[in-house]
Amino acid sequence: MITDTLKEILSADFPELVLKKSALTKADIKPLADGGDLEARLVLLYGLTHPAVDRIWTEDFEDDETHEMVPVERHSLGDTPLFAAEAGEVEALSETIGSLIPSQSTDTLHHWWRLFFNQALHPAIPEELARRGDADAILAMEEYNYSPLEHPQDLADDFDPRDAAIRIDGPSPDLDEIEKMVEDLTRKHGTPDNECGLFVPLEFLFETLGFRWVHDTGNLMRITRCSESVLSLEIECNPHVDEALVEAFQKAYPKLTVESIEN
Repeated sequence: MITDTLKEILSADFPELVLKKSALTKADIKPLADGGDLEARLVLLYGLTHPAVDRIWTEDFEDDETHEMVPVERHSLGDTPLFAAEAGEVEALSETIGSLIPSQSTDTLHHWWRLFFNQALHPAIPEELARRGDADAILAMEEYNYSPLEHPQDLADDFDPRDAAIRIDGPSPDLDEIEKMVEDLTRKHGTPDNECGLFVPLEFLFETLGFRWVHDTGNLMRITRCSESVLSLEIECNPHVDEALVEAFQKAYPKLTVESIEN
């Protein structure tokens, strides 16, 4: 029966493999999920959010003790989920299952957490487990809520710069203001160590944006006005400093879209 197969999928070490082998389709599972079956809802959400198995094969490995060749089944994942999602379907299903999280046992929530690790039900599951005092969930939520902007000293122990770029999209007046700000910083703190004459320590940029910062985390190297609504900042910085700068710009200029991009 389909209900037995759903249980098998949810209890498997590799649910995606059992789901693939079951040959169950979205059309098979969705009526049960729509009817309120929790296991069907979980399997449906899993199939909508996890990459599908695209290949299954067998490899022979030598047993360390018996030295016999033992066949081991292997599988690889594709780039897309097994089930195609309609607009808003994942969000609605996640909300439905999420409403049940407070009523579940701790063991059940740990199972769900493994199924949907950093996926559709994150961070709702570790949030609930952390509320119950679960040590692993508390640590996970501390990492999830960690903001480099709020911990500048953590990023300044050793100057180990890498190239990064910040793309800023938004209203032209805000971008004009940022360009003027960089010009002022260059006059006050820039050095002619590169062809642009910038080389402005990032601590001054953070402070101008309204955030206390520390020495030796990086430098602003170049500013480029790509278009009327797009500005690019090239920086050399310690790891995660670019993430902090993105957050700083977003808080200082709420109308802007700011992101760290490949340089």
